[in-house]
Amino acid sequence: MNSKERVMVAVEHKRPDRVPVGEMGIDHDHVSRILGHHTYWRNRKDTTLAFWDGRRDEVVESMKEDYAELVEKLDFDLIAVELVPPKGFLVEDVPIKTSENIWENRKGEIYRYAASNDSIQCVHRALEKDELTEADIDRAMERALHIDDSVFEVLDYFCDRYGKERAIVFRSVDVYSFLFEPFGGDFQHQLMLTAMAPEEILRMHEACLLYNQALVEHCRKKGVTIMMQPQDFGISTGPMFNMETFRTLFAPLMKKINDDTVAYGMLPFFHCCGNIWKLMDDYVACGYQGYQSIQETATMDNRRVKELYGDRLTLWTGIQCETLVAGTMEETEDEVLKNLDILMPGGGFLFGSTNSVQYGARTDNYLKALEVVREKGIYR
Repeated sequence: MNSKERVMVAVEHKRPDRVPVGEMGIDHDHVSRILGHHTYWRNRKDTTLAFWDGRRDEVVESMKEDYAELVEKLDFDLIAVELVPPKGFLVEDVPIKTSENIWENRKGEIYRYAASNDSIQCVHRALEKDELTEADIDRAMERALHIDDSVFEVLDYFCDRYGKERAIVFRSVDVYSFLFEPFGGDFQHQLMLTAMAPEEILRMHEACLLYNQALVEHCRKKGVTIMMQPQDFGISTGPMFNMETFRTLFAPLMKKINDDTVAYGMLPFFHCCGNIWKLMDDYVACGYQGYQSIQETATMDNRRVKELYGDRLTLWTGIQCETLVAGTMEETEDEVLKNLDILMPGGGFLFGSTNSVQYGARTDNYLKALEVVREKGIYR
């Protein structure tokens, strides 16, 4: 069977020939080492600087060419891609470097280099409000109803090139950032909004739903296999929102988007790091059919997840990020073998890292994990 058939058999909770393999993300340091040259693929710092410099097309071409080379070299069964800025994209207010690893634009927004994941992050935003105007809602509706087709350039490339033989994962379903973008501010401000102004967030629901329905429609036409909702709703100690907030502000959107996804013959998956035991039944009720990023260091034990939800969710996991970062190759091999033993029976299992193959992890550990899966992840 080919890669796409292998994935489809697995998600039907049947036994494919071998465990399907793929990654939600693999950062540029690993990609560059494997391919032997610089890449913009998940290269957050260099991509940000290139966008500031007006080099959008250069970045997107690298994403397409380099990821295709990586997919073939590592023989991924699943190909995860996301939206890109539209053609002609220019940053109107380009930040200026003010000191080592710090930039600021005319609006007073401050950007800082983060060595932990080799990115440039906005650490201070000028705009912050807790009430929307009609103009804000109109702009959101305009964005939802008039999506520039060129934002799908990378998705379309991989669908056209590999869609018949490999499973395409669209990882830009958005039930979170679209809602909060008009309010500005940082994540702390967003958290406060959920408690102080939930009715204002609800005013964004119609536009958010229309936006995601447009994404679903495009993906249907291109033959996407999996629609991935990638927002983290958990931290190491539990959900970051209370249950009423989750069920009021997010779950209704999830359910409607997932219903459309299933009606179009695609599979709704979610990614979520952290301890989300309290949310698991809600995710299932929202219609999700797959769960990526099962973080065992936050108590999401693979064996227990498999026992409780393995008949309803396909589990996309296999090697913890922490092991890839700090473990030995022997520890990596032991963990992969343990998880193959737990997760292979009955199908419903896709192999990959939890979260992603992060910047700064040990590339050799990841390559070892793939070697073990190729050798031992065979259904007999």
